[in-house]
Amino acid sequence: MPTDSLSTRRRALHLALTGLAAGLLPGLACAPTPAATPRPAFPPRPQAPARPCTLPLPAGLSANDRALVSSPSEALPIVLRTPGQDGVLRHLARQLTLADAAQIDRLEAHLRASLAASNRGVGLAAPQVGIGARAVVVMLGARSDKPSVGFYVNPRIVQRSDDVTLDYEGCLSVPDVCGMVRRNRSIVIEHGMPEGAALRIEVTGFDARIFQHEIDHLDGVLYIDRVEGGLQPKDRLKELRDQLRKEHPELAMAATVRDDRLAAL
Repeated sequence: MPTDSLSTRRRALHLALTGLAAGLLPGLACAPTPAATPRPAFPPRPQAPARPCTLPLPAGLSANDRALVSSPSEALPIVLRTPGQDGVLRHLARQLTLADAAQIDRLEAHLRASLAASNRGVGLAAPQVGIGARAVVVMLGARSDKPSVGFYVNPRIVQRSDDVTLDYEGCLSVPDVCGMVRRNRSIVIEHGMPEGAALRIEVTGFDARIFQHEIDHLDGVLYIDRVEGGLQPKDRLKELRDQLRKEHPELAMAATVRDDRLAAL
């Protein structure tokens, strides 16, 4: 075989093997490094706090409400706030109608007994015992020597004074803490069944504060949504109230014979 022919074949084989290696190596050892997953430029936003459910609800007691109203126990357990959850405390309560008349007396008895069992409570709304109805009990004259408890169906505020007061409130559904809340000094409330004539009551001072707190409950609002200056331990009440009167005498409520009463509502 001629030498030049053999040399030509060797060069051709060398070129073929070189091309094959060039095609394999990128896939085996020279592939580009995959790009790292890009990190977000900013951390994710925190979840928005729970807001009261404002969807319209049909009037009247629900099946669950009727079951609770029919409970043989007089005092019902207080529903405690669970952060981040939309329970009965964060929903609009239903208007009571004449169709609920047979359950009204029993509902009143539950609210009165539950308030009495709370020991230091001065007001209670039906949602606080798990019943999504627009009904409250309020201790009128709670800071006087002769307090009395009234029962109100479908209460709503129809007039508010421009004058406001500051005081510390607590809540049976948010135990062990209190906070300063600004409220109207005087209000006018209408209450009663929608089918009948509305009754009116005008209240001022601490009575007005209790009503505003309880009606907030019927709208899915808690006093902690209105607190100014943050929540404080409840056992600091006297100290906090004395400081408030010293710093804001024009807004703080005057001391009374039952000044230890916290709006535990």
